[in-house]
Amino acid sequence: MNEQVSEHHLDFTWDDVFWTTSARLLSWGDTPVNIVFAPEGRGDEPLAPQEIALIRWVITHDASMAKALFAAVLKKYPMLQENYGYSSEERVKYMPDVETIEQLGQLIDLQSANVHQITKAKQPYAGFEFACRWDQEHGLGVLMHGNRVVQIGGADTAILLWIAEADAEKP
Repeated sequence: MNEQVSEHHLDFTWDDVFWTTSARLLSWGDTPVNIVFAPEGRGDEPLAPQEIALIRWVITHDASMAKALFAAVLKKYPMLQENYGYSSEERVKYMPDVETIEQLGQLIDLQSANVHQITKAKQPYAGFEFACRWDQEHGLGVLMHGNRVVQIGGADTAILLWIAEADAEKP
């Protein structure tokens, strides 16, 4: 199935689990990023125009989302270092101290953007799933509502619909 999203031509594929495509999100470099629509809780019916609009919103607001995401992860990073509790030698290797977004960017690699099928105030929930140096098994996940970071955790944080649903119910 081919769909046109903004200036981006995206080829959506149903892979027996969810709809997926790839696109360049300029804030994350020149390599196309895997975009998953509705990683949980949706059937295989073709994407509706309002669902395409959610994906378009994420692509269009990529820069502001990336800025907010990196600022939040950078702020939480010292707590993550503490939680992982690496010895001083391991810490230098896996979770060195970072002071800038550029330094943080050296430790994480975007694997996919997961656009959820729910909204709040006409803005989508999107989860960004990263490979990270400090947790190769569970990775890093950031769930966002629009340009606001909802939760930072393991990669599953980017995928789990119930986290977005719980946030959407808050006033």
